[in-house]
Amino acid sequence: MDDDGTIKSVVKAFEIVESLSRHGGLTASDLATELDLPVSTAHNYLNSLTQTGFVVRDDLEYRPSTKFLEIGERRRQRMAVVRAAESELPKLAATTGEHISLMIEENGLGVLISLDEGEEAINIDAFRGVRMPLHTVAPGKAILAELPHARVDAILDQHGLERMTKNTITDRDELYEELERTRERGYAIDDGERMSGMTCIAAPVLDMNDEVRASVCVCSPSYRIDDEESLEEVARAVQRSANVVQVNLDYS
Repeated sequence: MDDDGTIKSVVKAFEIVESLSRHGGLTASDLATELDLPVSTAHNYLNSLTQTGFVVRDDLEYRPSTKFLEIGERRRQRMAVVRAAESELPKLAATTGEHISLMIEENGLGVLISLDEGEEAINIDAFRGVRMPLHTVAPGKAILAELPHARVDAILDQHGLERMTKNTITDRDELYEELERTRERGYAIDDGERMSGMTCIAAPVLDMNDEVRASVCVCSPSYRIDDEESLEEVARAVQRSANVVQVNLDYS
C-alpha cells in the first residue's frame, strides 16, 4: 500500500482495463509494452481479470467484458435524477426533433447518463456513460455555472482546459465570464466547442437545496439554430424540461 492509501495492484488492474478499452483489445505482449510491464506480469493480471469475468479473451487478444455494462446500468437505474427525467426526455425530443441528453458531474468530468432522439436528430458520437471535459459542452458548462467557485477551480486544476475544436474555451478567465453569462440567462450554449457544426443548449437541474444535480441538453446542427429567435425557442424548451425534471426529483 502506498502512503496515500492506494493499493498498487488494484490501481494497476484498472489501468489495464482502461488500456484494453482504449485500444479495443490487446495481446499480453502489447499490453506489457503499453504499460511498461514484464510480459509475465501482464499475463498474471490478465488471467486474474479473466477469472473474475471483467476481461474476456478472444484468441490472443484480451478486452473488457460486458460485465461493466451490467454494473453501470444498475447504478444508472438507481439514480434518482435518471428516474426523474425518464418521462421528460422523450417529450423534449419530440418537441425539438433533436438529440437530447442528461448529464451529471462525476470526478470532475461530465457523464452522459440518459439519451433520447427526435425525428430529425443526426447521429453524433454520444452514448450512455461517455465522459467528457465539462468546459467543452453546454451541459457541462450549465453544471459548472452552478458549482461553488472553489469546486470549479479544483476541476480545472485536475483536468485542465483541453481544446477540442477551434471554438473551445481554453482560457480560465474567459470560461469564468462565460459561466457568469450562463447563470444570468439560465442556460448554457455550446457553439461547436466539442463538435464542429453543432450547437447545443443546456439548462441545469437543481434540487430543493439549490444544488446542481444534472443538466438537460438539446444538440442540433448549427444551421437549425442560426438566429436569436430559434435559439430562444430551444432554450425555453430546455429550461421547461429541466424544471420538470427538478420538480419530479424534489417530489418523487
